[in-house]
Amino acid sequence: MTQITLNVNGSTQALELEPDMPLLYALRNHLGLNGAKYGCGLGQCGACTVIVDDQPVFSCLTPCAGLEGKRFGRSRVWEPPNTPALCSKRSSTSRPLNAVIASPAC
Repeated sequence: MTQITLNVNGSTQALELEPDMPLLYALRNHLGLNGAKYGCGLGQCGACTVIVDDQPVFSCLTPCAGLEGKRFGRSRVWEPPNTPALCSKRSSTSRPLNAVIASPAC
């Protein structure tokens, strides 16, 4: 186990973690932040997407060791710059989706 300091939503958190632990597990199991979801575990569905230094990353694939000193948080819906709004950002229940809609084709 290694002590890793993470800057989560503007708050610094020091955690004892395995360096290869995925960020998703640290957020959900150690910090109690359940916004990012486990989906496919392959970085394809986007349910685990978080923002690291203003860039979207798949937290299920990102090891905590590489995040020392970086700022990160959760984004409900992320749109790449200069990209028109994607097909639909709401589920059938009119709640915001937790995942990024990755395909612009509808």
